[in-house]
Amino acid sequence: MTTLTIVKDDSWVSVDGVGINSVDCSSLGSTIHAIQFDGTNGWVEYNDGTSNLAITSISAYSTVTDAYDTKKAANVTAANEADATQTALQATYGWKRVNDATTSYATLGDQLDQQYKDAVNSTTTWKDAIAAVKAAHPKP
Repeated sequence: MTTLTIVKDDSWVSVDGVGINSVDCSSLGSTIHAIQFDGTNGWVEYNDGTSNLAITSISAYSTVTDAYDTKKAANVTAANEADATQTALQATYGWKRVNDATTSYATLGDQLDQQYKDAVNSTTTWKDAIAAVKAAHPKP
């Protein structure tokens, strides 16, 4: 059974332990402070000194739970869009050039050291490393 917590003044709703802010709770009476439900029993807390009201169902609060479901779906959609945007960004030349650590240039000091050793040993380590990075990140 569903657990529910509603804090009206904060517009905060938690269903089965997943809380969301900015949920429309305007359908609740002005004297309601919070609603707690553990899946079987619960209570309504009031902000005017009225004693808590015991409840055995949350069906009377379906407008709030529907608003929660709508907000949760919107949050999932926004997160999916953000993920898609990030994936598209990571596929761009500029992002790879800056952030792709698997094929990035060595530090300037390491490059100078490679050039010195290449000159002393008649090798091409520095040129090979630069060529590998350029091949991994061709300009568009």
